[in-house]
Parts: sequence; C-alpha cells; structure tokens
Amino acid sequence: MHKVYLFFALFLSFSTFSYSQKRLDSLAIAGYLDLYYAKDFRNPSVNSNPLFVSSNQYNKLSVNLAYLSFGLFKNDYYLQFTPAFGTYMDANYANESKGTRWIFESYVGKNMHGKKFKQLDVGVFASPYTQETPISGQQLMYSRSLSAEYVPYYLSGLRANFKVNDKLAWSAYLVNGYQHLPSKKYLPAFGSLLHWTPKKLTVNWSLYLGNEQTKIDKSKTWRLFNEVNVERAWGKLKIQSCGYLGLQVLDNKLTQWWQINSIVAYQILPSLSVNARLEYFRDVSEIMITQFYDNHGFHFIGSSMGIKYKLNQVVGLGAEAKLLHNKAGLNSVIGTLFLQAKF
Repeated sequence: MHKVYLFFALFLSFSTFSYSQKRLDSLAIAGYLDLYYAKDFRNPSVNSNPLFVSSNQYNKLSVNLAYLSFGLFKNDYYLQFTPAFGTYMDANYANESKGTRWIFESYVGKNMHGKKFKQLDVGVFASPYTQETPISGQQLMYSRSLSAEYVPYYLSGLRANFKVNDKLAWSAYLVNGYQHLPSKKYLPAFGSLLHWTPKKLTVNWSLYLGNEQTKIDKSKTWRLFNEVNVERAWGKLKIQSCGYLGLQVLDNKLTQWWQINSIVAYQILPSLSVNARLEYFRDVSEIMITQFYDNHGFHFIGSSMGIKYKLNQVVGLGAEAKLLHNKAGLNSVIGTLFLQAKF
C-alpha cells in the first residue's frame, strides 16, 4: 500500500517539477492561530482532559492549533503543505512517529477536467467525517463535540473528487486505516462522502470500511462507520445535526458505538453570535473510550453554550461553557476563553 502512495506521489510531484522552469501560476500562503485558556471548575486541580484532543489543557494559556499553509499552483497541478503545532497536534498525533507529528496537511493533486471526475489528490488531507474539523474558526462553536474527537480528523492516501450534478458531489478514498499517517502500516481502507446541497440545506453522508488489526492488537478486525450530518439555515439562525453508527468486530464479536448531537447558532449582530450544543454518546464495549464506564460501557450526556465576537476579518474571540456528565464518575464543568486569528 505504501508503494502505491509513493508511486502516485512521485508521479504527481514529477509532473509538477517538469514545469519548475516556468513561472508558477500562483502561490498562496495562509496562517491560523487558536489560543485558549480553559478550566474545569468541578475539578480545578486537573490540568488536562484525556477525553479530548482539542483544547484539552487547563489552567494555563495554550495554543490549540497554529499553522502556516502553503499552496503552489501550476496549470492543472497543485501542492498543499501545512506544518502545524499546538496541544491539538500533540494529542491527536500522539500515536504517530515523532518525526511526523507536525504534518497537518501535505498532498499533491491534479485537476482532471473530466465531465464527472474533477480532482485526484495523494498525501495527507482532511477527513470527511462529521461536520466538525480541528479548525475552531470554521465551526459554529469553539469546541468540538466528544463524538467528533473519536473519528478521523485526517487521512492519508488517495482522494478522488467527482461532480455528479450541480447539487451532488462525491468523493472516494483509499487510505491507510482509521486516521494514520503513511509512517504507520495498516491495511488499505475505503471511504466515501456524498455531499448534497439542495436549497438552504446541506446533507453529508460518509462511510468508512477498513480492517484495524495490527501485529500488536489482533482482537480488532473489520470496522464499518456510517455517518450523516445536516445543516439548515433560517435567516440568522443556523442548525447542524450529526448522527453516526460505528460497527467493530472485536474478538470475533460484532460491537458498536453511536452518537447524536445538534448545534444551534444565532447571529445577533454581524460581529456577534451565540451558540449551544446538546450531545449523547454511547460506546457499549469501550471501543473508543475506555474510562468513565460502567456495566453498560461508556455513555454520557453533554451540553455547551458559547458566544463569539469578531473584532474584524482577522481576529475573533469568545467564551464557552461545557457540561459533561455520566453516572460513572464523569462530572466536569469546563469554561474556556479563546482568541482566533487568521491571515
């Protein structure tokens, strides 16, 4: 599988290099900074939260995510490269090789100009799962739901984008397992995203199918993940809802985990918005979460409320309160102040 990735990477890189003596069509550079201070008021001596990879450090001013993104474009070829650092990178890339934990994005691609087949990318890129990404400035709320923290935020491999019609797009993925950089060896896995945009509505349906067995852990084999998220706007009001079901073969038995969450945001002023979230997560066999569980596995109800204010087109700030609770010892009230900057 890694030889396949390398072949396509070399092919696209060589194709791009063949134009190196000519002037690039364009060079795009962008930056982002997510700075936060968080505290668990129910557990004030706790300095980190292992349930989350996003904004998971408490009682100190921290960088959640900071990156510089470089885009090179020449004719039909492009290169996207985004090195990053922060507590999100430290937590979410903890299982990756040390020399690769700074790779937020790194891929090359080609515009295909087909009637349906539009783009082909190879490398490390964002995943299609759930409506939430690691970039807080792209979210209705600052924090991510607990469920989003347990699906891939990034994938490595091949991505092909297709346009079915003006309202329907499809992406197909051949990737290195369930969120793994190429430095880790996993069996090839398959992913899919259908993106449908009728009037005032956005519907995404994503799938994942792969075998998670490794030489160290032979208990987990086939995994099927099925997720749907919907977004609808009514003037200043916007609602997002997401539900998913994961199936995992564990010790030759079929187990599952699932969740549902909804987020609502209201634009009070062009620069001021408020938001709220309600979520439920259930992991009967502790496939994803192996703490705060009882005889029925892990399950919890969470709620969040927040406010966002844009100082200008570059800087935004705000505050959020999050309540996490279950009967197995999870009892947190987390307050967060944050500042976001982009250029």
